[in-house]
Amino acid sequence: MEIIKNKPPTETEVKEFLSKIDFLLPNGYLEFFKNTNGAEIYSSEEYLLLWPITDLFILNEEYTVETFIPDFFLIGSDGGDTAYAIERNTGKIFEMPFIGMSKDEALFRFEDFNKLLVFYDSLGS
Repeated sequence: MEIIKNKPPTETEVKEFLSKIDFLLPNGYLEFFKNTNGAEIYSSEEYLLLWPITDLFILNEEYTVETFIPDFFLIGSDGGDTAYAIERNTGKIFEMPFIGMSKDEALFRFEDFNKLLVFYDSLGS
């Protein structure tokens, strides 16, 4: 697994993000994002672009998440047509297509953020 990390967010940016959320974050998510404001995680088989926490609310608004998937909050993509999202009431991580984005199309991927990292680590690089 390779991780390319962005510069960490400031303490103010983290506090601002936390003041806006009204849902459960996956275990490990906040700890990871205190050290990087977005990242690329990849192996020879998978790619995940985690959006900066400073951009998350804008990107969710631009993708009209509240209209199409109000039970979810987008956190990144595979760099193509697949979005990654947190289920608001559980903190679980799902993937779904950007086109045709709906709860019916949501595919459970990880119980929490730490399991996502373990998965990518198991793939190697």
